[in-house]
Amino acid sequence: MLPWKTIIQIQKDCDTPVYLQIANSVIQEMKKGRVGPGIKLPGTRQMAELLTVHRKTIVRAYEELDAQGWIEMCPSKGTFTSQELPEINGRRFSTAQKQNAFPATTGYTVKVNHGVRTPVLPLRHIIGFHDGPDMRLIPTEELGRAYKSVLSRATYMKYMSYVETHGVQKFRMVLSDYLNASRGLQTTYENILITRGSQMALYLVASVLFSKGDTIIVGDTNYYYSDHVFLQAGMKLTRVKMDDSGIDVDAIEKICKRKKIKALYTTSHHHYPTTVTLSASRRVKLLSLAEKYGFIIIEDDYDYDFHYLSSPMLPLVSADSKGMVVYIGTLSKTVAPAIRTGYIVAPVNLITEVAKIRQLIDVQGDPIMELALAELFEEGHIKRHMKKALQAYHQRRDFLCTALKQQLGDVIDFKIPDGGLAIWAKFHKSVPLPPLTEQLKAQGVILSNGLIHNTTSVSLNATRMGFGWMTEQEAEKAVDILTKTIRMK
Repeated sequence: MLPWKTIIQIQKDCDTPVYLQIANSVIQEMKKGRVGPGIKLPGTRQMAELLTVHRKTIVRAYEELDAQGWIEMCPSKGTFTSQELPEINGRRFSTAQKQNAFPATTGYTVKVNHGVRTPVLPLRHIIGFHDGPDMRLIPTEELGRAYKSVLSRATYMKYMSYVETHGVQKFRMVLSDYLNASRGLQTTYENILITRGSQMALYLVASVLFSKGDTIIVGDTNYYYSDHVFLQAGMKLTRVKMDDSGIDVDAIEKICKRKKIKALYTTSHHHYPTTVTLSASRRVKLLSLAEKYGFIIIEDDYDYDFHYLSSPMLPLVSADSKGMVVYIGTLSKTVAPAIRTGYIVAPVNLITEVAKIRQLIDVQGDPIMELALAELFEEGHIKRHMKKALQAYHQRRDFLCTALKQQLGDVIDFKIPDGGLAIWAKFHKSVPLPPLTEQLKAQGVILSNGLIHNTTSVSLNATRMGFGWMTEQEAEKAVDILTKTIRMK
């Protein structure tokens, strides 16, 4: 018998499971020819005793070897190494010389999109004024239990296959109830289509509703990625000034009298990037203008749940009786950015058309995650998480705003936002943002240079300073470094 105890080396502190270490050891010995074809292996019990492991570990190792074709398990006879080694590398269909590397570029012309910036790696491991929620507040244990619960239910096995393109009906029903209760809507599950985040929702809506040459009104400044979704669809952007009450609705009316407007895009609850809330009177007039001039309102309510006043203003869609508003939302900030779950709320005829196009991009979403989220809603975990998170973010907002006012009030101008996870900070011209952000980065603090918010060649020298990502201690350190860096100039 071969010296299996010597042949198979097991490292207890290795990340690789023991059964895979055993299987890999046998494979390596067969590749080297030290274990030949047709050799009978010890039985699982005997091999377990030789290697001092549990018999189930050997069973799994043998099953792995059998699945890969390295051994043959013959009932009543035993387990043998295969007579022919499995073909490890694919057979070449050409006699051409083997390439040493993958092609660096295509052999054909690729149209370069100069309008959209190249994706960059987020430096979220570094402290700073990141724009988004704090991952440390996520209810990971509750989410894990809910996900495991869904996978363990025999009745839910059907969701491991292909399901509704619109999203799992159970989740849409739960989400409908939540939106009706929290936002004053009157939806059913049929009014909702689930997407992978709000950005996908926006892209789908633009693909269905808009044609090349259509005009859409957006704020000046506006959310960069929504602008480019519309530009990608061939639309023309008409920018309207923003003030402390939101987008200038009187200016919108004047534009509508001059030319045909197809749609208007708004982040009414907390305008992105300036964080201002569209006033009640402007909301009423905007809905009236949409009905009069026939333009579509796309309401992107990306962070409705983060509002620090006692009673947040209800979205435009809650007062829409003519079906002029397409409402887009997301759970990516409510739960976590990695939970790519957004939604579209609209009359059924639009939902049907959007579902048709959604099939061309992604046949369905993530049904297991949708069911897990449904459980979190039903069991009250989302509500408890939001209450806890809202309290933490409220305190962090107040702490950062106080620190900035006290230490840098002469060079940073801002208003305390009513909600959201960031402040809109305008820096004095003596403190240009691009070089400042590079200096901060070298010291381990992240701050956006704000260039993404510029809609003309004239720099706003303003940026969003996130407060949700940092604890008070981290914010104190970040503001201290920011202050020292600015004062050194």
